[in-house]
Amino acid sequence: MATLEKIRQRKKILAIVIGAALLAFIIEVGIEAIGRSGGNSAAAKVGNEKIDIMAFQRRVEQEAANDQQQNNQQIDAATRQQQVLDDMINEVLVEQEYEKLGIAVSDKEISELTIGSTPAPAVQQFAQQAGAQSPAELYDFIMNPGKQGVQEAQVAELRNQWNKLTNDIVKQYKFAKLQNLIAGCMQANDLDRAQIQADEAMTNVILFAKKDYASLADDKYPVSDEELKAEWQKLKPMFKTDEDVRMIHYIAVNIDPSQEDIAAAQKIADAAYIALQKGRGIDSVRLLGTVQIDTAKMVQKDMPVKVRDLFTSAEVGTTRRDSTVGNHHVMYKLINKEVSLDSVELSYVIAQGDAKFQKSILDQLNAGKSLDELKKANAQKVDGKLNEWQRIYNAPDSMKAKIANAGDTYFVYNSADQGATLMKVTNKKPAKTFYTVATVTYDAYASTKTSEMLRDKFQDFLNKNKTAKDFEANAAKAGFNAVESMIVPSTPQLGLGSFGQAGIKDTRKAIKWAFDNKKDMVSPIFSDNNNVMVAVAIDEIYEDGYLPYTFPQAKEMLTKRIRNNKKGEDLLKQYQGKAKDLNGYAAAMGAQLDTVNIVFAGNGDPKLGNEPGLIGRMAAAKQGVLQGPWKGENAVFVYQVVKQEKSNYNPSKEELDKRYAQSRGAQMFASPRNIYGILSKATKIKKNLIEFY
Repeated sequence: MATLEKIRQRKKILAIVIGAALLAFIIEVGIEAIGRSGGNSAAAKVGNEKIDIMAFQRRVEQEAANDQQQNNQQIDAATRQQQVLDDMINEVLVEQEYEKLGIAVSDKEISELTIGSTPAPAVQQFAQQAGAQSPAELYDFIMNPGKQGVQEAQVAELRNQWNKLTNDIVKQYKFAKLQNLIAGCMQANDLDRAQIQADEAMTNVILFAKKDYASLADDKYPVSDEELKAEWQKLKPMFKTDEDVRMIHYIAVNIDPSQEDIAAAQKIADAAYIALQKGRGIDSVRLLGTVQIDTAKMVQKDMPVKVRDLFTSAEVGTTRRDSTVGNHHVMYKLINKEVSLDSVELSYVIAQGDAKFQKSILDQLNAGKSLDELKKANAQKVDGKLNEWQRIYNAPDSMKAKIANAGDTYFVYNSADQGATLMKVTNKKPAKTFYTVATVTYDAYASTKTSEMLRDKFQDFLNKNKTAKDFEANAAKAGFNAVESMIVPSTPQLGLGSFGQAGIKDTRKAIKWAFDNKKDMVSPIFSDNNNVMVAVAIDEIYEDGYLPYTFPQAKEMLTKRIRNNKKGEDLLKQYQGKAKDLNGYAAAMGAQLDTVNIVFAGNGDPKLGNEPGLIGRMAAAKQGVLQGPWKGENAVFVYQVVKQEKSNYNPSKEELDKRYAQSRGAQMFASPRNIYGILSKATKIKKNLIEFY
């Protein structure tokens, strides 16, 4: 019955009401979104399968609720939407692959994973948290509540949680089958092991000289438009895009407080500190209304560093003001100081029954009966836990008093007509001093007057610069920074970097605007983010599936390749046959000789630069034979193997298998990231969120 008690404590009716209201909101938002999209109801299309926008929105709301519950933080809405859509796309991709390969989880396997002799760890943990002795006991309880005299409605929420957990485990098990199948197809054989060992067995010590292309003037090697087109055509697959692309410039104007706002904030902070110093409480500070007050009970080590030493020996009522950091004001007050029990080891027993039954169980416990004996003798009426450590410093004073005064026997902690909690204190840690500290903060924000002035200045600039060219050219003169950026429909935020650089929250509308309008247009001001105003100018639109050779980054890369090739050809003509040894070539190149150690399976050496083709040549070269001049990616090289060092290390079969798995086997291709990547490349995927958000 402990399970039932836990269910009752969750206030299911309230949860159901909230859930129904949330569902209604989701449906309403979904209908509006579909209307805006012109009737298209797919958030994405994966092959021939659609991800319905309503299902997508329900999933987004679920993830948002989970984030709030688990992390108590708000994630940017567009970022979460993209994360959820990518997850749903990956789920569809693997489900399609399961169907092709015949991968499934049988009813027998599901039973073993949930209620069998070796259930999944997540199921065992769930059963323990619900108060059941085993997953099988919990399953019987929630699927057959009538046996325990429980109504269906009382187990509905727990049953939903069980079903969701089961579905999650089935998904994990199916994916594990796919991983095992892939891994099983990529096992090293004797030839693979021999090749890996050979690739690592010999180290060539190389003496070399090089002439970098960067040492030659670029303007002597012009690159024509026709050359760019031809090079682009050769490398066309490199420029394939999964989504349309916009090249834009954007301006972000921070809505920062003015000096006048900062001065006004200082006055409020000063008034708050004067109020904080008066009396023992903080009620006078609350009257200001604009400050934030957080009160917490803590031990010395958890106190803010700024007041830790002071408050340890100070009288109650002592205040301290932190130095202002920017526009952030912080002050502290010691509200209370008390010595209290912190942690105690408790044993408790729940006795479900009338007063006579409760007393009987209490007497038997104190007479030496064990909890297991009482549970067996009183099926479903007795439950409990033994010797569990609990922190009680934040518990009500009445509870702490009972525990502090408890002897070495069980006592009635609380009771009612239907049951009682019987408790025994088995151990106590020494009492500690707890400090109740109030932290008062106040931040200076831009006033309405300041915000309007910033907006007027920004709008004046936009009124005078209505083309993308003017937007970029005149931004700096007006005191703004126009940032160049490449965006795609699934970009959630402006300014989002490829290496984890944070973007500007709540700027998805500006991105959508860029995909709804034409080249050279300038957007209005977007201010969904209360701290930033942004505007966007559209420089280029790329929609044909490939970035053209005129795309800035593509043009830069192609130009460098073509120019380096021309420089390399010139240098080859200049040095070919001009010397008979390394010293002679080094003199002709004006270069110093240098040494590198090359292993065929290695990654080269920073001294050589990015030269993948050169590594293989150096690893295969014969000792004592002059090689080159050779045209590389970034330089012309001349080199010679001056020494060969053979490794005496003889790796075991297991070590070679591990290296195979890491470099070309299971670990390379059976990881979730690589599986999703491979499947997405093999499937046509169309994301449509830009039509809705």
